Amino acid sequence: MAVTTAKRFMEGPLSKWTNVVNGWQYRWFVLDQTAGLLSYFTSKDKMKRGSRRGCFRLKTAFVGIDDEDDCTFTIRVESRTYHFQAQNSEEREHWVGALDSCIRKLSQTVQQADMILGDLHAGVSLDQRLQEAQAYHSLLSEQFQAITTSLNTNEEAKQLSETIRTMMEALRQCIDMIKDSQLVGITTPSSEASPPPEVIPEAVEEAVEEEKIKATTAENTTVSSSETSSEVSRSVESESDDEFFDADNGPEPMVTSPSVSVPLIDEDPSDVEEDQELHEDNDTSSGVAQNKSVIMHMLSQVRIGMDLSKIVLPTFILEKRSLLEMWAELFSHADYFSDIPEHVDAKDRVVAIVKYYMSAFHAARKSSVAKKPYNPVLGEEFRCYWDLPGATRTPPDDLSRRLIETGPCPYASYNSLTFVAEQVSHHPPISAFYAEVPTKNMYVTGWIHAKSKFLGLSLGVHQIGLVTLRLLDYDEVYTCTLPNAYGRSILTVPWLELGGKVNLECEQTGFKANVEFHCKPFYGGKKHRVTADCYHVTEKKPFLKVDGEWNGIMHSTHPNGDQEVFFDTFTTPTIRKKIKRLGNQEEKESRRIWRHVTESLAGKDVEAATDAKHTIEEQQRADVRERKENGVEWEQKYFHLEGENWVYNTPLDKRRSEILSQTEQ
Repeated sequence: MAVTTAKRFMEGPLSKWTNVVNGWQYRWFVLDQTAGLLSYFTSKDKMKRGSRRGCFRLKTAFVGIDDEDDCTFTIRVESRTYHFQAQNSEEREHWVGALDSCIRKLSQTVQQADMILGDLHAGVSLDQRLQEAQAYHSLLSEQFQAITTSLNTNEEAKQLSETIRTMMEALRQCIDMIKDSQLVGITTPSSEASPPPEVIPEAVEEAVEEEKIKATTAENTTVSSSETSSEVSRSVESESDDEFFDADNGPEPMVTSPSVSVPLIDEDPSDVEEDQELHEDNDTSSGVAQNKSVIMHMLSQVRIGMDLSKIVLPTFILEKRSLLEMWAELFSHADYFSDIPEHVDAKDRVVAIVKYYMSAFHAARKSSVAKKPYNPVLGEEFRCYWDLPGATRTPPDDLSRRLIETGPCPYASYNSLTFVAEQVSHHPPISAFYAEVPTKNMYVTGWIHAKSKFLGLSLGVHQIGLVTLRLLDYDEVYTCTLPNAYGRSILTVPWLELGGKVNLECEQTGFKANVEFHCKPFYGGKKHRVTADCYHVTEKKPFLKVDGEWNGIMHSTHPNGDQEVFFDTFTTPTIRKKIKRLGNQEEKESRRIWRHVTESLAGKDVEAATDAKHTIEEQQRADVRERKENGVEWEQKYFHLEGENWVYNTPLDKRRSEILSQTEQ
């Protein structure tokens, strides 16, 4: 049944989730777009008889959609979230658009009322406002007289004249009423919580739902004036059409696993240091509460389904590292990655790749609280390496030494996994990375375009790109994609969720794996669940199934029913990366670029962090203007574009071939 829309009212059928026993229930909904009221009835006939089942007042509501399901949406009123299901995606879009528009109009009305009250409190008299209204009325009257004298005598002109006259009379009546009432009854809005939105509760259905859907903790909305003013001013400044914004990658990968270097290592202490994590405060509820107005300012700029490339996220939700460094954390289990070529059988190799892949994300996203890494600036780079068992400073032969010296990290140890990442594009935001293990004759290259979207109550990041692993000894190439990321509960304490299907395959061997990161359903189910099926293209049934949590324990099941622990992220240690000391890093390296922002965030000085970030953005704008004036195109340092893929300029096999060729000559 189609949704019908009048000038003021919109009505149609929707399914509403009631409880675990009754599930989805058919309801007839009516949206009063002027009053901001969404009413529902058990049927259309009950609606005609005026037998209302319940209603929602939308003044303080938020609408959200599920990026994984194109028929469902949610309405959050006060501390409760209600779930609805349309018949198809078109009807959902129709309802969500109308609800979102209605809520925004209500919000604008409240803001206008606040402005009037603010003027009154600031000493602007009511008489002054009345004088202004009378002046506007007189001006409109003069314009009306000029229009009516020039109109023809046809029927349309008469109708227009009558419409204008009616409008002028209504305006005069409004002015007279204001004079008489002198704003009697208008008071300052109370800071107390508004009454429950469900004025006519569903006695039976809502009883179970009340127990299942718990109200979140009320937040303290006290705002630090200095931090808030700085945040909002930066947001306004960055809404121009230039190309540097802190949300180009969206909330995208919203994570908290900061890494700032501190201690020295024994070998070569003057140049390299081992990475050590700083303590990250996981309790961001206070930060959200203290900066609530900043979050609301950000939300006022967006629409559901809108790309977030032009929206500025507040500085206090940033974590202390760049997005390029976050991609490096995917190799924290460097020993499992380098162990892949050790398996002689192709089936065992694909299982080893799946094990490494499914375990890679927990190291990059350790905290339960979602934060957002810095958006890399154009040309930013990050380099590091991980020492594998048996790593030494002296390679055993000249070939190994030259491979290391010409690789991503010339200062790496022998038998290390080396890594380099570069921000190759800003619009669209694209990061490219490359990692290799020369002693295992293997390397991986990848590129990621993080495309963000506002979903109402959450932020979604579609990670578009491709990752390619090459095992040179076996002449095998494995390709895979990356899951999407979601920042949930952005109005309270945000948390990260991965979702989406990933295909991992090797054309040479025919082995494949279908990996799926499952989003938590709104009722029941587990968070962070991941599954995988490994099979050969000639077989219909998988030879291995994996099920568990990507940041917990995963179990594997064989065709005969045998089960075992596939990977335990709680007990499996990671390897810390090693980087150059901050003072010895190049100008474009991530930690050197963002050092002042990181120091300010570590000291909980949000205003200083905002100023430091703004300085970086301004420098990038100046660089863009200079390149445009000189007609200079930006050139990438480590990567180049081949077709649709970004590839590393000098991969391991190319360098090995060149070195051997030079040796023979």
